Amino acid sequence: MKKLLIPVLLLVFSACHRGPSATDYFNEGNKGLTHKIPYTKAFIAYNKAIELKPDDTAAYYNRGQLEIKMHNYFGAMVDFQKAFALDPKLTGVYYFLGVAKEQVGDHRGSNTAYTKAIGYNAQNADAFIGRAYVRQIQRDDKGALQDFNQAILLKPDGFPDAYTARALLKIKMNDKNGACADLHQSYKLKPDSVTQHYIDINCK
Repeated sequence: MKKLLIPVLLLVFSACHRGPSATDYFNEGNKGLTHKIPYTKAFIAYNKAIELKPDDTAAYYNRGQLEIKMHNYFGAMVDFQKAFALDPKLTGVYYFLGVAKEQVGDHRGSNTAYTKAIGYNAQNADAFIGRAYVRQIQRDDKGALQDFNQAILLKPDGFPDAYTARALLKIKMNDKNGACADLHQSYKLKPDSVTQHYIDINCK
């Protein structure tokens, strides 16, 4: 009986001292996305998760989102591309690629990524907003206006700043009444001095 107990006890002792799994590190990393732990700590956790499980699509995808929050946009793009290579059905990467490319000044690439995101999900209001701002930078006012319209249609209360941006486009297009309606709606959703300034100079 004593000989049989020894290996069992050793097995239990070994199991009790086993380190965290890839899933444990992944779950720890996710706390960074919800601001429960510092970004740097979450980043290290994702690194360890990927080290233990190099084909973990979700770990690359979530680490990419974390890197956007950390302003590491090039690292984010690498992670999103890796996630997509592992799972081509993960089309949500296109929205985040659009964000990352926009932040590094690749407006053409950002526009393309946002357009692909919209192609896969026509209800993606965030992608419409992202593309609208990029189109403004590219001096495509008509396209930007269309995207602001669609984003606001999808989420009427979700983008206060989009109303202000759309209002400024309407002012350029000599639609003062439409612009003032947007400025007042923006101020209603998010009162701020900038919007009030635009109201003061355009709507009296």
